Amino acid sequence: MFDFDGTLADTFESGAALINEFADRFGYKRIDFASNRDLSARQLVKLSGVKLWHIPRLVRFFRKESAKRAENIKPFAGIVSIVQKLAEKCSLGILTTNSATTVERFLDSNGLRECFSFVKTEVPLFGKKRALRRAARKLRRNFTGITYVGDEIRDIEACSKAGIKIISVSWGFNSHSALAQHNALVADSTEQLLQLILQEQETDA
Repeated sequence: MFDFDGTLADTFESGAALINEFADRFGYKRIDFASNRDLSARQLVKLSGVKLWHIPRLVRFFRKESAKRAENIKPFAGIVSIVQKLAEKCSLGILTTNSATTVERFLDSNGLRECFSFVKTEVPLFGKKRALRRAARKLRRNFTGITYVGDEIRDIEACSKAGIKIISVSWGFNSHSALAQHNALVADSTEQLLQLILQEQETDA
């Protein structure tokens, strides 16, 4: 099961620019995301000065803005090929905070819609633990039979609490060093990611 932003889709720069574009409108501080890739999402929220009770409204707003610009979202180099190879070997899903519109447009434009049998969108920003558990029950799989692929410390924390294995990728939101402090499995390339996923599948078999 894949995260979307920063894992499948190369949205780091566009997402950071979008958030900073509306800083004055919503009254929070602009952030140099590129220089703060070691910080967790919670730490960045604190740094920006956003109040926790404002987060749901902001997330809904940015989902809509992202959907308007979905045609500009590109996949990470090599990720399309990796997904297509994996789809021949195992069932794939997506679980993300982003909108259904954005994800569907991305999948269609890259010929990936048929590769994913399960897609859950618009998960609360800090609600992945519950969403992962619900996904496991819906798929009728035990938690150890699912591996999540994500790019954030937030993903690692959610999977740890949900009892689900995770492989982190270093080309998204958080840096390799930040991810490695919380997770032993960190891929720095799509080829390495494929190898790690296949190893996990063999372990589960």
